[in-house]
Amino acid sequence: MTVAPIDVAHLGLRGVISSYWIDGPEPAIVDPGPSTSLDGLEASLAELGVGLPDIRHVLLTHVHLDHAGGTGHLVSRLPHLQVHVHTDGAPHMADPERLVASTRRTFGEAHDRLWGDVTPVPAECIRPWEPAGRAPASMPIPGVRAFATPGHISHHVSYLAEADGTFVAGDALGVILAPGAPSYPPTPPPSVDVPAWLETLHTLESVDPDTFGVSHFGIHDDFMGRLSEMRERLSALRDRVEAALESGNDSDRDVYEDEIREAISVFRPREEVDGYFDAFSAAVDWDGMRLYLERAARA
Repeated sequence: MTVAPIDVAHLGLRGVISSYWIDGPEPAIVDPGPSTSLDGLEASLAELGVGLPDIRHVLLTHVHLDHAGGTGHLVSRLPHLQVHVHTDGAPHMADPERLVASTRRTFGEAHDRLWGDVTPVPAECIRPWEPAGRAPASMPIPGVRAFATPGHISHHVSYLAEADGTFVAGDALGVILAPGAPSYPPTPPPSVDVPAWLETLHTLESVDPDTFGVSHFGIHDDFMGRLSEMRERLSALRDRVEAALESGNDSDRDVYEDEIREAISVFRPREEVDGYFDAFSAAVDWDGMRLYLERAARA
C-alpha cells in the first residue's frame, strides 16, 4: 500500500489543495476536492497511471466543499464508488442544501467561482462511519484506520495507511504551504471547537507516523513537532482574538491576514501565497475564531 499526494490544481493554482491516492487491493482517494477541480484531479491521477474507474472508495475527512464538494459529481460518473464519511457528515452528502447555504454565507459572491455546484450523493453509495470515542477504528479498506479528529469541525476524520506509515490528516494539523513554512490553524466559521481540537492534538501524540499529509498542502515529516506547533498557534490565535474582543478593536483582523501572508512568503513566491489566501482568507479564519469565542461567552 502506498499513499501519493494529488494536486487537484484548484482554479489552475498548484500547491493549494491536496487529494490523496491510496493504492492497494481496494484503491481509494481521500478528499476529491471541489467540483471546480475535478478535471485537475483526473489529470493528476493520470500522471500516476491511474484512471477514475480505478477508484473504489472515497474517504472524506469532512464535508467542507474544498474537500468534498466534488463527491456527488464523481459518484454520478462512477456509481460503483463507496463514500465513507463520519455519520454526522453523511446527511450533508445526501442533501447538501444546508451545507451550500452555510458556505455561501462565508464566501459570498466568490462561492460559485471557488467551489462550483454541489450535487447529492445517492444514499446507497454512502457508508457512514461511527467513531468509538477517540480510539482508531478499522475501515472496510484493508490497512487503513480512521481516527476521529474533531476541532476544525466536529465530524472531522483522519486516516492512517498503516503499511505506508502515512497519516492523512485533512485539516487537523493545520495548513502547511511549503516544507519548513510555518503552519497555521484553519478556523473558518461556523464550527470551530478549540478544546476539542486541542484534545485531538493530544490524542494524536500516540500515532507518530513516518510522514503525514495535509489538505493544504502535501506530505511532511516531523509529525510531533508539527503537533506542538499547531497547538501553540491555535492557542495563540484564540488568545489574540479574545484580546481584540475584550478591547473592542477588531483592526487586528487585517493585521493577522498580512502577517500570515508575509510569513509564508519566505517559503513560497508571494504571488502563489496570495493566490491561496485570496481563496482561503486568514481574515475569515479570524472570523471563525471570533464566532467560536462569542458563542462560548454566551454559553
